[in-house]
Amino acid sequence: MRRAPSRKFLDMAVNKRKSRDGTSRLVIDIPYRTADGRTERYRRDAQLQTKSGAEAEHRRLVAELKNKGTLAHVSGPVESEAQPSHYKFKDAVKHFRATRMVTLKPSTRASYENRLTALLVPRFGEKELSSVAGEILVALDAELASDGLKPGTRQKVHIVFRSVLRSAVDAGFLASMPKLPRIPQGGRKMVRPFHRDDLDAILAVASPQARLAFALAAFAGLRAGEVRGLRWSDIDLKSSTLVVRRSLTCGEETTPKSGDQRVIPLFGTPLLGLLESANANRERSKPWATVALTVHGKPWGESGLNQAFKRTVRRAERAGLALTFHDLRHFFVTELFRRGASAPVVRCLAGHQELSTTQRYADMTASDLRGAILLLGNGAATGGSEQLGATEKPAET
Repeated sequence: MRRAPSRKFLDMAVNKRKSRDGTSRLVIDIPYRTADGRTERYRRDAQLQTKSGAEAEHRRLVAELKNKGTLAHVSGPVESEAQPSHYKFKDAVKHFRATRMVTLKPSTRASYENRLTALLVPRFGEKELSSVAGEILVALDAELASDGLKPGTRQKVHIVFRSVLRSAVDAGFLASMPKLPRIPQGGRKMVRPFHRDDLDAILAVASPQARLAFALAAFAGLRAGEVRGLRWSDIDLKSSTLVVRRSLTCGEETTPKSGDQRVIPLFGTPLLGLLESANANRERSKPWATVALTVHGKPWGESGLNQAFKRTVRRAERAGLALTFHDLRHFFVTELFRRGASAPVVRCLAGHQELSTTQRYADMTASDLRGAILLLGNGAATGGSEQLGATEKPAET
């Protein structure tokens, strides 16, 4: 006859312990006695790191212990008639935030949080995980499409939704991934035309402080977070070099997007003169001071660079270009291509992880495309080179 577990053992429920990385973890700890009189102990981190979630898991395991007399083969949540436990989508989101999201870059984490808070949790938060199916994502995607959201924007919603469910499967909240619809695919967009005369006009009307920030992006390829994170200790004016070591996003300092530091030569660029001028007017006793500051002498805020750039674009009467601050970095990459730099060199200077990313930045302007087509010129096929014009003869092969 199976002996019931001792009550005093079952009262030991949820404890806290320090993990190796120093963080506190909620732990399920259940010593119990088997039917044959042996003393066993079940101990593991709670799957959901909240007090209520851990206590619910403990109650479920105790019910399982009462029914089966052992927890030796428990590997995930087991439904029990004595104490039912149903995980909801919001429980999976809590687990995802506590485990996966903390490992993401600040900008990515902010993007995920925005989609969770504004869309997914309000819509699916109370839904049982076991009832989550691809149909609900299909319906949501259809609504987003009817609201005019483009495939690229809707892609991000799909990715966050999938990430939450994968985390739930890994934690044992969900038995397996449901069948989900394909992620929306959008065609590649043509880049906005942005040339040196546009840049010169914009820099001419910018304040000295904004001009320096804009030049760091246009002539050194720094991202907005890298501009905010640049310190004077990263710049060596004697050797005319700049080292990109960090990024400052959402008030959090991290490595650059690729994870690697990179060195940018400054010799011969307009940026070098701007840095020398700013260096002459700064307080020398603070080598770790921020390089790019606002007109008020404060570090740029999260959206400040983009707002300042858009205002300057309007003053330069280039509003028709609809440019953003990131287009300055785009200019840096495409200008290097225009001047004959190879893709591997551009990749290194831009700090791209993959060469394919660099190649997508190639600026396909009308003149670039026309020049490429002219390389295919063939007198026999076109009816004679005179049809191309006196100054547009096909290249010899």
